Amino acid sequence: MRALDKIQGSDLMQGAIKLVTTGRYGKKLLISDVNAAVIVTLMLIPQSLAYALVAGLPPEAGLYASILPLIAYAMFGTSAALAVGPVAIISLLTANTLMPLATAGSEEYMQMALLLAAMVGAMYFIMGVFRLGFITQLLSYPVMKGFITSSSLLIIIGQIKPLTGISMSRGNLVERLHTLDISTFHSVSSLMGITAMIILFWSRSKSGIAFTNKVFGQFGTLSRRLLPMVLILVAALLSGLLDLSAMGLETVGALPKGLPSLQMPIFDLALMSQLLLPAFIITLIGMTESIAVAQTLGAVKRQRISPNRELLGLGAANIAAGFSGGFPVTGGMARSVVNADAGAETPIAGALTAIFLSLGILFLTPWLAYIPIPVLAATIIVAVSQLLEFPSMAKLVRMNRIDGGISWLTALLVLVWEVEAGLLVGVVASVIALLISHRKPYIAELGLIPNTERFKNVNHAETQTLANTLFLRIDESLTYLNAGVIEQAFLQRVAENEQLENLVIVASGIHNLDASGANMLKRFSQEMDSASINLYLTDVKVPLAKKLAAYGVFNERPELLNQPTIELYKKLQS
Repeated sequence: MRALDKIQGSDLMQGAIKLVTTGRYGKKLLISDVNAAVIVTLMLIPQSLAYALVAGLPPEAGLYASILPLIAYAMFGTSAALAVGPVAIISLLTANTLMPLATAGSEEYMQMALLLAAMVGAMYFIMGVFRLGFITQLLSYPVMKGFITSSSLLIIIGQIKPLTGISMSRGNLVERLHTLDISTFHSVSSLMGITAMIILFWSRSKSGIAFTNKVFGQFGTLSRRLLPMVLILVAALLSGLLDLSAMGLETVGALPKGLPSLQMPIFDLALMSQLLLPAFIITLIGMTESIAVAQTLGAVKRQRISPNRELLGLGAANIAAGFSGGFPVTGGMARSVVNADAGAETPIAGALTAIFLSLGILFLTPWLAYIPIPVLAATIIVAVSQLLEFPSMAKLVRMNRIDGGISWLTALLVLVWEVEAGLLVGVVASVIALLISHRKPYIAELGLIPNTERFKNVNHAETQTLANTLFLRIDESLTYLNAGVIEQAFLQRVAENEQLENLVIVASGIHNLDASGANMLKRFSQEMDSASINLYLTDVKVPLAKKLAAYGVFNERPELLNQPTIELYKKLQS
């Protein structure tokens, strides 16, 4: 067993430091972490530059957002494999938040990005300290699927201009298509960008995978992951040698030399009030994606992930971004998977990635200036296209029309209205659907399967029932949402059975009870007494029994409570 396998959760970074200081961080662990750091750095450079452009920021902001945030997360986070940095969806949300307030790329815009990152970091910290990670449950699977799919489509459409030169304004899908100006088409940019895009898409196809596996053998997967960086290097060489910028090809251009300087965001209360809701949405989306990735990779590596400590790690990363020239960041799926597959064993891998990226900024800045923007756009389109889930959304409609409808409603509103508004409407719709489902619980009439001690719905199997006795099972908690509906359903069943003498409520499916539910049971018990009908509650679980006792339900007649259903059946039968 490796030494680090004994270290879990929030002790991971402390454990890694202990391994180093005690001399147990040996050559094997070092090689694994260095290997992962090198590969992730090579992925991170083009991605950081590209996602900064998506966010409406200068390319260097992406690099800055990938240095100190990595180190800050390593100090507080609990995942050895999670790679924190700029991601596509958060970059889009950043742009949608800031572009109505300032001109993209301006000094004011960059200051707002710093403030937004710091606010996101503060929200992560608050949620981590008060253990509010459960808030991510507001984002249901259908909502997230619709939101990510439509947001990804907007990102792809937004890359048409840097890819081909065809201009369009920012905004929703309708606004972008309405302002499309084909007259700005640029042939050189299109040729380079579309060629890169075709190569990248081909590398992900069956023929591309087969070819790279045949040529590179066991390094086929690695070669495909590093292909975007290789294409960018080749394109940069062509751009510099052929002076393509003179032909109108847009490049990254000169980047500031040196590492980012620490700076305090400008805390303006009026501006902060405007950024409050967008910052919360970015936090919610970021934590949902990041914690899911961390837990998935943690299960593979058998490392326990603490969601609340993850929030602290993400908070530290975003605050670091806000003080070092970056913008909001979170854990990215693609980089994290690569980090894990490349052998990252400790958080030191993340710190090494930050160091290697810093060295790249110090020594490669002159060469980065020649990187063509169309090739960066191509890498974004190919990477984000994997997030399009339209076929699975169509399948979701066939499986569950309500979930499918919510998913498509969210996607449609994100596309034609606003990203944040579409997400919020999706959340509200999913909550309403949940309330409706709880308000109409499933109530089954049970009978005994012959020659067994098992009960089943009388409509689904041949069963035996007792004369003048009704067994009803509720598959839902009794709360203020459904107490009245359940009481009316009971009364209707009683009215339909004029000779009824015994009503048995099988409580195996009741998991929770609130004051409204308890009051309903008391009232219904009195109604049954008035009608000379014996009311029983069977198969009561211990947590429910404690709540019934606390609310005083059946306290005066405990013999009617918590008998096994089969035993009561036999008693009534005899």
